Amino acid sequence: MTANHASDLYDAVNQWSPSDDFFLEFLTKTPSPSALDLGCGTGRITLAAAEAGCDMVGIDPDLPSLQAAQAKPGAHRVRWIEGTSSAIPAGTSFDVAIMSSNVVQAILDDAELATSFRDIASHLKPGGRLAFDTRDPDARGWEAWTKERSHRLVNLPEGEAQHWY
Repeated sequence: MTANHASDLYDAVNQWSPSDDFFLEFLTKTPSPSALDLGCGTGRITLAAAEAGCDMVGIDPDLPSLQAAQAKPGAHRVRWIEGTSSAIPAGTSFDVAIMSSNVVQAILDDAELATSFRDIASHLKPGGRLAFDTRDPDARGWEAWTKERSHRLVNLPEGEAQHWY
């Protein structure tokens, strides 16, 4: 297993999806917006938005994920920052901000989530917008889960790996 195993696995399992289309459209609705991707992970949406003309800042607390993002083509177009919402640079403001890929539900402490929203709001320009997603617990997705239905073989740099989600 390599040091990048988790980020390689994340990228292999999480391919572009309709929710990514939503976030990219949200980010690019305004021509050349300044944009924040809080919880940018390995940079899939961040890099696509930068390629589409957004002035992107990507922030994530997981250094290996950030390093994976920084190693991808086009990474030089993004300002990458390790940290949480408290790492949003002072004096910066954004037209739009996103928290995609269920980042909101990864913030388990209510006070920390409220702080994250306040931090983002304090850096949005007047009329600025935030979009985020989260799973719907009322859908009770765990009830339909089976090991067999979620099994996938994925190709990673160190070889084929089995994955259950």
